[in-house]
Amino acid sequence: MCRRSLFPLFSLLLTCVLSLAAARAAAPAAPSDLKVTPLGVNSFKVEWKDNSTDEVGFELRVGLKSKNDPPRFLLLPFPNPTETGAKSYTITTNNLAGRDLDFQMTAYKGLPKFEVFSAPTPIVVATAFPTSTFGAPTLLKATAVDELQIKFRWKDNSTSEYGYLLEYKKGSGKWHSLVQMAPGKTSFSLTASGPFVPSTTYSFRVRAYKQSPALIYTKYSETVTVTTKSFQAPTKLVATPAGEGAFSFKWKDNSSLDAGVEIQRKTGAGEFERYLKAAGVNLTRTDPLGNFLLDTDYQFRVRVYRLKGTKEVFSGYSNVFSARSAPMLSPTNFAGTVPNNTSVTLTWKGASAVANGYELQYREVGTTNFYTKQIYSRQESYTLTGFEPNKNYEFRIRNFSFFQTAKSAYSPLIQLHTKDSVVSNLNPLIFAGTQFLYQIQCSHVSSTLTNLAVTGLPAGLVFNPAYGTITGTLTAPGTSFSVVVTATFADGSKDVRTVTLKLSGKSPIVVQNFATVSVPVSTPATVSVIGKFSDPDTLSAARVTTTAGTFDIILFPEATPNTLNNFLDYVDANAFDNSFFHRTFNNSIVQGGCYKHTTADGFSRIGTFAPVVNEPGLSNVRGTIAMAKQSGNPNSATSQWFVNVMDNSDTSPLFLDSQNGGFTVFGRVPASGMQVLDAINTLPKGNYNDPTGAGIDPLEDVPINAATAPATLNPNELVKITTVGAAPILSYQVVSQDTAVATAAIISSDILITGVATGKTTVQVTATDLDGNSVSQNIAVTVP
Repeated sequence: MCRRSLFPLFSLLLTCVLSLAAARAAAPAAPSDLKVTPLGVNSFKVEWKDNSTDEVGFELRVGLKSKNDPPRFLLLPFPNPTETGAKSYTITTNNLAGRDLDFQMTAYKGLPKFEVFSAPTPIVVATAFPTSTFGAPTLLKATAVDELQIKFRWKDNSTSEYGYLLEYKKGSGKWHSLVQMAPGKTSFSLTASGPFVPSTTYSFRVRAYKQSPALIYTKYSETVTVTTKSFQAPTKLVATPAGEGAFSFKWKDNSSLDAGVEIQRKTGAGEFERYLKAAGVNLTRTDPLGNFLLDTDYQFRVRVYRLKGTKEVFSGYSNVFSARSAPMLSPTNFAGTVPNNTSVTLTWKGASAVANGYELQYREVGTTNFYTKQIYSRQESYTLTGFEPNKNYEFRIRNFSFFQTAKSAYSPLIQLHTKDSVVSNLNPLIFAGTQFLYQIQCSHVSSTLTNLAVTGLPAGLVFNPAYGTITGTLTAPGTSFSVVVTATFADGSKDVRTVTLKLSGKSPIVVQNFATVSVPVSTPATVSVIGKFSDPDTLSAARVTTTAGTFDIILFPEATPNTLNNFLDYVDANAFDNSFFHRTFNNSIVQGGCYKHTTADGFSRIGTFAPVVNEPGLSNVRGTIAMAKQSGNPNSATSQWFVNVMDNSDTSPLFLDSQNGGFTVFGRVPASGMQVLDAINTLPKGNYNDPTGAGIDPLEDVPINAATAPATLNPNELVKITTVGAAPILSYQVVSQDTAVATAAIISSDILITGVATGKTTVQVTATDLDGNSVSQNIAVTVP
């Protein structure tokens, strides 16, 4: 009961609140420029200017001419107004032939029954047509605009019609009602909403009607026939370069049926090919589109398509438009500094969005030919090395696209002057037990050398600052030694260089003679070779067994201790077992240490330890082994290594001794092992996607053990590394001079001597190093 009794009260309160809110709401701005045009004895076209953005609609007031305001005729709602502008409406009144009528307009807003009205426009007087003629329209014309649109025009011969009815038929078919139009019409345009299809003939007729009180029709106009146009092709195509490798397109759309567009392109004398197909109705332009070759002449054409069911039906082509793509942008802000005496550091801004590398060129000022260095990355700085001190050089740079084989113009030339430097050989050979003389030479041409200091000399060598020489006879154990030379010049610059003394060219030596051996016929004797021989230039070695053969590596622990320990950590972890050589770059290196493959696990990457600090110094000549690393990061070496199968020192185009801080050489492969690596280097090479599926590093120049490299990577044709382990520094052979007295055999590091008959003989023991150099000594043997 309580709820029922309260509801009428609540409704009343709500009505009051809404009424009060409506009453307080500000009225919309009043319309203006009211215009009324008689169309017949009972129809008028009303036009006005809308001056409000918050009205809900307009109130039209119409009455017979009097001195009073005309009464409301009807409300014209115009929902969701968003801007001011002109409005129009055609009204039908009673048959008031020849009578004068008053017209007035107001705007309103608010809920129904609570509207707030603007001030009214001034009253406008209009007179209905004086006669009530009701004749059939004549002179009907129909014009096809495109595949679907038809424009109609006729002569109006009636003043009392309520409107017009337009009818059509296809071919010899039946007539159908097409559209009902307002009175006073003499033209009409039928858009794509009609029932028409392209390239089809239709007939049309029109008649007027009124209601008095029943519907009454005039006779039909004459019948006209028109054929809709075929599916219309676009016209006025224009292609405009829009940055590197990009164009924007615009064209005129001439169709009402299109559901999308297709852009085609071609270069040179080739055939047109589809570049882009995009869905969309009445498309006339595109945003900039990429994937075009740089600085290249193109021809373009465009066509639209419509859907017939699910089938695409294409129009003809537009005009062909020719345009040249924009060239690659050149680098900007090219500058350089001289960090030391033989290097320059260059910086720039890439500018180009499509380049994937740079081409640096440099030459000594006054010379003609440039040297070229290509950088396959998007970095914006690079350090070039290998320059002569105290000279002027000039540099320039340009972008290139590796995939498009396109290049930009060069930057302007810049000049840099190198400083004074230590210029003597930084990798002199030293022989154990031989007098050593090394002269430190500097390029103090424009600056006076003020101080020369040497640290880290091994035992047996001394430095003479007066003459700048290192002399003496090496007595320290080891195979290579690093000596630091610091030259200070009068201009304040310093050059700090590491001179690597490498023990080389030394055959094995006899360290201790064998004692005489007495061996009974019944009991063999065992003699150890340990401590009897030594190889002065080899402290340790590794053996690499591959499916293409075995090679040894003579290691350099004194020169590169950190790098060597890093390499041996991977060896101890068996990380290289079941790996394969994945690169033979430019016939200059054979590289491994990245990927593994087994039948059980497939392809995988070798897990890496922390990167090792770079230890350059030894030269990347043929036969040396060095650590691979990331471009632009000298201290990034982990598991990957390579063997130099040609001279890649700073006298070569690769200049690996100084590139990227210098590549650390930590060992060398003897000549016998280089035969294996040369054979791998000459195998067919293939390019493949990342075999681990990560897609990060596509493989290039993979050596394939087959007649030709297949299109798809075959694991069975890879050159695999089966094991990597320690290698003996020396190998031994034994020969008994008289096997009738005693025989000899080598078992590991022991010689087994077996007495055969009473007598004396000698056993020759030969020690051979990994380079194939040998030394021998004899064991005197007595068989009692």
